[in-house]
Amino acid sequence: MSDEYKFVECCTHGKQQATYVCQHIVQTLKDGKPRGFWSAEPEPGDERPDSWCTACEEKFNSLGGEWNDESEAFAGVTLLCGACYDRAKELNRKIS
Repeated sequence: MSDEYKFVECCTHGKQQATYVCQHIVQTLKDGKPRGFWSAEPEPGDERPDSWCTACEEKFNSLGGEWNDESEAFAGVTLLCGACYDRAKELNRKIS
């Protein structure tokens, strides 16, 4: 992948690493409600692997532990900048 596609211009944080998370993790940035935080095995040098919430993890597992059209539609994968990802990760790990 070309380096120009590995970055996104965030209106809050400027040029940042492009990251991908489920729509539920993004929702936590809006309402502050933690939903859990699960991640794919990171590529070497990638500190921000694709991530999803507990509900998406449960959907994934209920469908045989594979991402498919149904689990991906449920997840609603969304682009975030690296700084937003870090904040979302912090917020979503605060489940009591």
